[in-house]
Amino acid sequence: MRSLLQVVGVESPAGHPLAEIMPQLTAAGVQFRQAQLHLIAAQPGGGKTMLALWYAVNSKIPSLYFSADSDSRTMALRAGAITMNKAVTEVERMMDSEASVLLEDALAEGANHIRFSFDPSPSLQDIEEEIEAYVELYGCAPTAVFVDNLMNVATTSDNEWTAIRDSMSAFHYMAREYESAFIVLHHVSENEKMSTPNFPPPRKALMGKPAALPELALTVALDSSSNTYRVAVVKNRHAKADPTAEEFISLAVEPSHMTLYNTTADLHRARTMRQWQ
Repeated sequence: MRSLLQVVGVESPAGHPLAEIMPQLTAAGVQFRQAQLHLIAAQPGGGKTMLALWYAVNSKIPSLYFSADSDSRTMALRAGAITMNKAVTEVERMMDSEASVLLEDALAEGANHIRFSFDPSPSLQDIEEEIEAYVELYGCAPTAVFVDNLMNVATTSDNEWTAIRDSMSAFHYMAREYESAFIVLHHVSENEKMSTPNFPPPRKALMGKPAALPELALTVALDSSSNTYRVAVVKNRHAKADPTAEEFISLAVEPSHMTLYNTTADLHRARTMRQWQ
């Protein structure tokens, strides 16, 4: 039992913001924080993993990434595309040729701060044991823990919605216990009355209603036809939120390169620079 006076002046990472995601998101009060639980949700193919992996790679934050939804080769190709600024298809050709050494060098330099677990159905105990192994190896817990995604986590409950709530409760506890930012990816309903593919769905579309515990909940949508990545802040204990998702932030995206940009001008600038390399 402590008073709040004992909290002030104590060196603890709890609540401290992590590296910026995007300037537009920072301006909207969107930041991941240590010792807190966060949720990123979208329809299948809506760009959840793109945002999570892009941030994990570019933030340079020591991270543990549970990739239950995607296999190791797929994640290596995507991370390679991000670090090398190349299309995923080009990176795959490199991986299957003598040029694979270039991919190895790029991943060693640009993604070595991330450790992955590729268990397709990890239990809550498995996840905690992986975190403990990380602590044993590095002497501290990972700054960020990514769970991709919530539906793949195995629990003892036979009820799918109860399992979702149990998992979120456990992640909320682990975030506090290890002072890590937990970033959990999740699905939303594909019911046309609740969401449409190119626009972020409202908070009520979250499957299993897991929004009670996260400090921050984002719904996202990838619109490949216009190279637009839309982010709605449907819950935020630190700033403004819109549960209806009618207000959203539009970022630029290049899906083939697994890369996000703050503005369309930034995207065009990156393409121009790539042409002259």
